[in-house]
Amino acid sequence: MNGVIVLDVVYAVGVIALFALIGLLAKAVEKL
Repeated sequence: MNGVIVLDVVYAVGVIALFALIGLLAKAVEKL
């Protein structure tokens, strides 16, 4: 079961990083 928890954490971090990248790209586009 420990492996499943690790996978959930990695997936959550990946989703958060993806949203952060999209937010940064949106701000960069607004400045242009």
